[in-house]
Amino acid sequence: MADAARAPARWTSPARTPIAPSPAPSRLRAHAIAAGAVAVVTALGFVLEPSLSPSDVPLLYLLAILIGALGGRGAGLTASALSVAAFDFFFVPPRFTLAVTDLHAWITFGVMFAVGLAIGDLVVRLRRQETATHEVELRAQAEALRNALLSSVSHDLRTPLAAITGMATSLRDARVVPAEHADEVDTIIEEAQRLSRILTNLLAVTKVETGAAPRREWVPLEEIVGVALARLDDELAGREVTVDVAADVLAHVDPILVEQLLVNLLDNASKHTDAGTPLAIRAHREANRAVLEVADRGGGLPPGPSDRLFDRFERGPTLTAGTGLGLAVCRGVAVAHGGGIDALPRDGGGAILRAWFPDDGAPPSLADEAA
Repeated sequence: MADAARAPARWTSPARTPIAPSPAPSRLRAHAIAAGAVAVVTALGFVLEPSLSPSDVPLLYLLAILIGALGGRGAGLTASALSVAAFDFFFVPPRFTLAVTDLHAWITFGVMFAVGLAIGDLVVRLRRQETATHEVELRAQAEALRNALLSSVSHDLRTPLAAITGMATSLRDARVVPAEHADEVDTIIEEAQRLSRILTNLLAVTKVETGAAPRREWVPLEEIVGVALARLDDELAGREVTVDVAADVLAHVDPILVEQLLVNLLDNASKHTDAGTPLAIRAHREANRAVLEVADRGGGLPPGPSDRLFDRFERGPTLTAGTGLGLAVCRGVAVAHGGGIDALPRDGGGAILRAWFPDDGAPPSLADEAA
């Protein structure tokens, strides 16, 4: 109840206005600009010809090709073709014909076409890259806004949910509710607890996806397992839960996030297996990392790639309730610690979901922890 009474923290998305990509001109307009640029350069060449050398006129047409190519690959080719034709007709002897007798003129024509094609292709690639960058920025802003909204709503709902759960539990324990309505009170408590777990997952998703670094500390995994089992006492009632966690198994993790990861793994296993089937929790160390496993005796993994299980909103075929966020949160928590999570078939039937967390420094001795 103390956690629920805290003033809710809010994440706000920075107000940024994305720069829209420059619009590409229409094809007809781009070709018209290319033709106009060639006409202007031709007129300018006639005016300046007395003061220009023969090699200066092609440079003027390269300017027209550049202007035309800004409209794209097609407009660049149009500017190149018109420039070659105009330069040949008006400035290459014999004038006012399209006959070409000089090899150097053919080389000039080839350079004009090559420049037009290269610039037009570059403009197209730059425009596509600009559009892609703009779309990525829009998606990032939409994701930030979504995370901020989810975080705000989740925090605002936690307090009334905690109050509902607390009051309903008090009524049940005090036995002031008539016996015929006891099941209804139990349903209120169960649904409020389920919604609280959903909100906790939403908060975990937003925390992980916003890039917040986990607050890591050396903790015995035995403690995290004990807290997670206590939180799911009602959901795991009637199941045999085997725990294989030595007291000296330490992990350098954010205990709150890893506790939520284990809660989600156990909750997922209970939903996908028949009531009464056993579950097993195992924690151990492998080299420089801590490993946490939850195993069940259900129907095994669904067909298809196992990593799909950890996608957001991915729900198993037998799941009747849930949001599909639980395992996505597990993967996000593991990855945020620099580790990972996978799903493996279990010998004898069932599945094993295994998460690992690499060390960030040397683990302390138990004597140091006790001190």
